[in-house]
Parts: sequence; C-alpha cells; structure tokens
Amino acid sequence: MKISSCWILFLGVFIGLLFGAVVQAQGDVTFVHEVEAEDLLTGKKSLTLTRSYRADGIYMDQKRHYTGSWLQLLFGGVREDRRTVIISLASGDIREVDWGRDKCRIFPLERLKDSAWIHSLEKAREDHVPLRADRYEVRAPELTVKVEPDLETVGGYRCRRVSARLRQDTYDRLREAHSVTEVEQDLWVSSEVPGLAERVSVQAQLAARLGIEAERLGPLSFVLSYWQGPMESIAADVAKVQGYPVKSMVRVTAHYVPKEGEFKKASRVVNEETSVLKKVVPAFEETLFVVPSHFTTVRVP
Repeated sequence: MKISSCWILFLGVFIGLLFGAVVQAQGDVTFVHEVEAEDLLTGKKSLTLTRSYRADGIYMDQKRHYTGSWLQLLFGGVREDRRTVIISLASGDIREVDWGRDKCRIFPLERLKDSAWIHSLEKAREDHVPLRADRYEVRAPELTVKVEPDLETVGGYRCRRVSARLRQDTYDRLREAHSVTEVEQDLWVSSEVPGLAERVSVQAQLAARLGIEAERLGPLSFVLSYWQGPMESIAADVAKVQGYPVKSMVRVTAHYVPKEGEFKKASRVVNEETSVLKKVVPAFEETLFVVPSHFTTVRVP
C-alpha cells in the first residue's frame, strides 16, 4: 500500500541519460531528491530520485550509484543503474521500465494494494516471509507519531519535524522466541514547497481509484507500508502530518529475542536511507519517461 518514497520501486542497468525539450502544462510538477542509502543486500549507494506528478498519473525515475566497497570490488568500480516506473491513472496500469534488459513490464494498477509486491520491486524483503498461523502469532503493531511544535529551516523551507516509530512483534510458539521489526521515519515537512497541491490531488485520485486510504500515499508512506491493518486507530496521529517531505530519514532494524530473554537479543540494521529535496520544477520532462520503441513489452497479470 505504499508508493515508495525514498527510495524504493527501482532496479535495472544504467544505459545513459535522455535529454530533450521540457514540455510544460498547468498542474505538472517535478521533484528531484538526492538519496544516500545502505542495506544488507547491496551496501552503500547514492541515488537521484525524480518524481513527476500530472493529471494522468505519477512518474518516477531513479538512478543508482552503488558505492559499497564489495560491489566496487566485484564490478571493478562504481556500478550504475536506472529504473523507471509510471503509474498511469489514464490507462489503469503500472509500467516498469527495465533499462538493463530493454524491457517494459506492465502490471494492473491494483498491484499497488499489495505492499509486499511493492517492496519486492526494490529488493527481497528479509522481514517479509509467509507465516504459518499454527506456529506464529503476529501481535498487534504499535505506532507512535510525534510532531514537533517548533519550525526548522531545511533547504530554504520552513519545516516541522515529525518522528514516527512502528514496532511489529511476531511470536514463534515452537521456539518461544520473538522476531521484532522496528521501523523509524523522521521527516521534515513543509507546506511552502511549490507543487504540493498538485501532488496531493494526484495521490487522492490514485487512492480513490484503488479504494485505499489516501494517507498511505502521503508523507508517512514508508512507515505505513508496514502497517497491514485498518487505520482507524491511528488516523488521528497520521492526520497531523501535513506538507511535503523536504528531508526524510528512515531506518529498519530487525531484532531476534530468544526464550532466554532480552539479554540474548540479536539485532541488525536492515536498511537506512536519507533523502533530501534538491529541486522543484513546475514542468514535466516527458523525454525522461519515454519507453524506447525497440523495448520488449510484457504484460503481467
């Protein structure tokens, strides 16, 4: 149920940048973010994330530079790749452009209701494994959201800091152990960012089309992708978070607590990333999202 922020929704092989004329229309807006990330699978990487919003959908393009030492050793230097995703309200589908394989995969728009599928576009989720109900007990998740009263200036915008913390606990009856996932998201949100109204409008249309809560596509989309249940109990807290995320910091930590107790707990950070808004353009760069004519198109149910 998450439209990936920060980072998320992209993989592929870099083949070059496309340059061309900028096509501008009323209501079009493009946000460019720089992201620094690290995860267990690929190590450190730097990313440029471009998100465009227009009346017919959401367009996302991500270019990655893998700077982790072991990947540099494996590939003989910094590896680069590119991934593009187009969420089309007009055609009712998702187009995932795989630049490394000259392929475009088309999925039904309803796939966005499946948070596990969305995360799989980024990488395999180590914390997302099908569970046997007779062995595992999934405890009710705990979410806290704190909005600071004072304003901070970030990137030239007056922002309000938001801290969201989600805790998920799964009990293994056989081993008498707990697997705990902690998701932390810190945001600096501002109502002064140009194009905010256009972004909110398109996200509201998408949410209505999918029959999901619009809040799942908003500033707290990352942490809410881990919240699988209804949102009635947290709606008031989530509603307090308004504005565009000028800066975002996320961390996912996995804990294993055996039956011996907390003193035997093992923990590891699964994913960390920091995203900063660098540029807002009141236009849509159409050439960035044109699928080359020689690409193979595959429609996936």
